[in-house]
Amino acid sequence: MRPLLPALLLLAACGVDSATANGELGRMQFTLISDYYLSEHDLTDASLVTGHEQYFGVELTGDGEDLAGHEADEIEYVVVPEDGASLSQPGPDDDSGEDDGDAELPPNFQITVTDPGDYQVEARLRGETFDRITLGFDTPASLELVLYVREPWAQEFQDLAGAGPFTVREGSQLAWLPVPLGTTGDRLLGDIEATMSADPSEAVVPAANVEHVNEDEVQTFFRADSLYFIEPGDVMVTVTDIANPAVGEVLFTVE
Repeated sequence: MRPLLPALLLLAACGVDSATANGELGRMQFTLISDYYLSEHDLTDASLVTGHEQYFGVELTGDGEDLAGHEADEIEYVVVPEDGASLSQPGPDDDSGEDDGDAELPPNFQITVTDPGDYQVEARLRGETFDRITLGFDTPASLELVLYVREPWAQEFQDLAGAGPFTVREGSQLAWLPVPLGTTGDRLLGDIEATMSADPSEAVVPAANVEHVNEDEVQTFFRADSLYFIEPGDVMVTVTDIANPAVGEVLFTVE
């Protein structure tokens, strides 16, 4: 089997865990990278979270390489059922051929599913089934919050174990990662997007991450999920899934 794709290696460097499975015909391997540790590492035995786009890295097994040859980049994916599912992939290289190494690599794909259930992703080459995999999706019941705090002037974040409540110093920075949980409490597969709110709202401010300063501008990065505690007292932080009715809450006492 060919070494992991460069894009998949880059993605893996940003995550901490992964789930993998071969297709039913044994010609392709499908991998999902996660920012949090997974309860299940076999894609076909796990449930993926609904409502959020999930990125799958794909590579060929030895049998798949023999069959696809220099046409691997022309593989196309379809999902069944189509209702409630959205799938996208990059197109094939324009200059595919025997001198083009990229032509020997299958495309990766992204999929978003709105309704829970089983969905079959089929890979097709030359109009025929090349391989397929069945993925199960579920709606999260709640969110587990992975939390880190950096005290004023500290150089590093420290993890906060447990569900709280926690006591922090005024001026501390909180970073958070939402983890979707199923009805049985197991972690679902797939990263999610979520929003944060606080009660009272005036007790926190979202953090702006400064990347670079020059004489013309300040370049910032707002995607990281973090905030500052700016007033003493009790603060309830709530994280809400943007696509599902799942929330996570934690109480802080700011001193």
